[in-house]
Amino acid sequence: MSCWTLSVPTYTGRAVRRFHYRPLLLASFCVTLVSASACAAGSRHVTIDPALVRGPADAPVTIVEFSDYQCPSCKRAQPVLDQVLQEFKGKVRLVHKDFPVPSHKGALPAAEAARCAAAQGVFWEYHDLLYLAVPDFSREDLVRYAGRLSLDRDAFTSCIDARQFRKQVEADVAEGRAIGLTGTPTFLINDSVLVGNNPIEVFREAIRDALKEARAK
Repeated sequence: MSCWTLSVPTYTGRAVRRFHYRPLLLASFCVTLVSASACAAGSRHVTIDPALVRGPADAPVTIVEFSDYQCPSCKRAQPVLDQVLQEFKGKVRLVHKDFPVPSHKGALPAAEAARCAAAQGVFWEYHDLLYLAVPDFSREDLVRYAGRLSLDRDAFTSCIDARQFRKQVEADVAEGRAIGLTGTPTFLINDSVLVGNNPIEVFREAIRDALKEARAK
C-alpha cells in the first residue's frame, strides 16, 4: 500500500491562503527524497538524480518539480523558481523530474535530449534553452541547442538517436503516476504539494512553513 494518498486541487495563478494547501499534509502522506530509504513499508519513492539538482544537497527544503518542456504553465513557473532559489539561497534545493504529457509530442524527445546534455555536465543550461525555445523541438533543433552550448555534437547526436535516457524519463513518469500526478507542473515542497502555475507568494509561504517544520524536528 502506498503512503501517498493525494487529492490535489489545481491552483490557477492566484495567490491562495495557507489553508488551501494545508489539507494536503495528509496523515498518510510520505515522500522519500533519497533513493535508498523508505518512509514506510510499501512507500512510493521519488528518486533524485544529482545531475538534475540545483542548490545544496543538505538544504532543509527540497522542491521536486514534475515538469513538461512543452507545458506553458511549466515555462511560466521557471522565473518564479529562479526567484525562489535566490531568495532562499542555501535553504532550498530544486529537483527536476520529467513528466512529459502524451499530447505534447515534442516533450519526450526534449526530456531525453536534456538528459543527454546532463551526461556532458550542462543539464540546467540546456533545460533553460528548451524553455526559451519551446515549441521548436525537432531533432535538428535539439542538436542545434547542443551546439550553442559547445557540447560534443557527435556524442550528443548519438545519445538522442539511441534514446539513451528514455528509460530514465519513463521512470520519472512512472513515479509521478504512482503518487497520483495527472498534470504539470506539480511541485512537492517537503511534505506539501502545489499544482499549477503559482505566484511567488504561494511558494514563499510553503517554503517558510517547511523551514519552520524542519527546525522543529
